[in-house]
Amino acid sequence: MPGMIEDMDQLQRDPVFQSLPRPTLLLDTDFVIRAANQAYLAATAREADELVEAYMFDAFPDNPDDPEADGVANLNHSLEQAARARRPDNMLVQRYDLLDAASGEWSLRHWSPLNTPVIEDDRVVGLLHQVEDVTPLKELQTVMTRYRDLERDDEPDAPETRALAAVARAVAAAATAYQAMAAEVMHLRRALTSRAMIDQAKGIVMAERRCTPEAAFEVLVRLSQDTQVKLADVAAALVYKAQGPSPRR
Repeated sequence: MPGMIEDMDQLQRDPVFQSLPRPTLLLDTDFVIRAANQAYLAATAREADELVEAYMFDAFPDNPDDPEADGVANLNHSLEQAARARRPDNMLVQRYDLLDAASGEWSLRHWSPLNTPVIEDDRVVGLLHQVEDVTPLKELQTVMTRYRDLERDDEPDAPETRALAAVARAVAAAATAYQAMAAEVMHLRRALTSRAMIDQAKGIVMAERRCTPEAAFEVLVRLSQDTQVKLADVAAALVYKAQGPSPRR
């Protein structure tokens, strides 16, 4: 084990790890951060010496001003699930606010996280925590919804409407490329993980119904046909349901 820990610590200086385009953390099995790549540091506006060797949830606690904050609970559950099942755990979009150390203020953030176990000699020795910041898509939806409401007013030429129209156009232009990239990432991720997700959903159905793998798969197929929802999405919904609400909710 000491050798494995040393390798983890050296990863912080690995140019391949540092050049990964997706924001990535390497955690040990105690959820202590062993390495953070440049993309992750940029996405969170943090420095490496702030994060490396810090406990994940000390470095990134819940927003105390949000009584419904569940980022810590849900991420902890996903990391434990990935380690226990020894397979990637693809979380749904998760709100997880960031603290601005300079101002002391919290900024709202939405992320799409993927947690993957690192296995060596048939043992889980760490976890890769990777995220995509999808906050701009949430902001775009908010702006566009508000703009649509204002357009219905009796005074479409009011200064507030014109100003918000300019903001909406700017945000839409900036988000177009991001939306395309996010859609491509989600499509690729779904292709890579759909089989694992379906297998996980089959296990849930088998446990609940005490049936064979074949019967469990038939249940998933029937649900897909009845709801006209893709099989992978049916599986994802069952897995999410099985995870249950966070303890804080």
